[in-house]
Amino acid sequence: MPIGIIIDSSSVAVGGIIGCLIGARLSDRWKSLLNNLLGMAAVIIGILLIIRTRNMSPVILSMIIGALIGEALKLEKRVNRLTTNIVGKLTKGSEVDEAYLIQMSAVIVIFCFSGSGWYGSLYEGMTGDGTILITKAILDGITALIFATLLGRIVPFLGIPQVCIFLILFLISGLVAPLITDSMIGDFSAVGGILTFIAGLRMSRIKTDIPVLNLMPALPLAFVISGLWTALIG
Repeated sequence: MPIGIIIDSSSVAVGGIIGCLIGARLSDRWKSLLNNLLGMAAVIIGILLIIRTRNMSPVILSMIIGALIGEALKLEKRVNRLTTNIVGKLTKGSEVDEAYLIQMSAVIVIFCFSGSGWYGSLYEGMTGDGTILITKAILDGITALIFATLLGRIVPFLGIPQVCIFLILFLISGLVAPLITDSMIGDFSAVGGILTFIAGLRMSRIKTDIPVLNLMPALPLAFVISGLWTALIG
């Protein structure tokens, strides 16, 4: 039973709902402050994950190949188009601007494509221990609450793709467990850290022109490239 996954995704939904309810009571000044604080927190978390790497070469290679794949598939444009359609339906035709989409892409990465979330799902599938995701649920719930005050009713629904992605990882964990090494986990965490770091920069509006969603293929590639790198080069 994926208890950690259920708790984490539920925290996103509950936090998002609470944020929607109290959003109208917060001033723009408070919303901006909270947004910047979360952005800086994501940057710090990203740095902590990056320093876990054993070898930076497979990490950089994963990022390059992942970016090429993401650009070819135009992942960010596709997700932004879907986001615009969903927001339009939830808000009865209201349009979203570029700043909204920049924040939304960063939130999607933090909830659905973070290194800790993916590793936590695999770890729970391999061991039955959901502690990593239960701990992550506390931060995700607070993040969802704050961003729901900024982005509105779409935030609680982000728990749906999150739980789908995490459940897939949970189910395949038994197949990949014998292949995963400590070095692969370190490199994988570093790639997740880079994504989180970039998402934090976007959230804080420090660097907004990096299409972070186009970098998502780097996350699954990290395991493969790290394993091959260790086998061939050491």
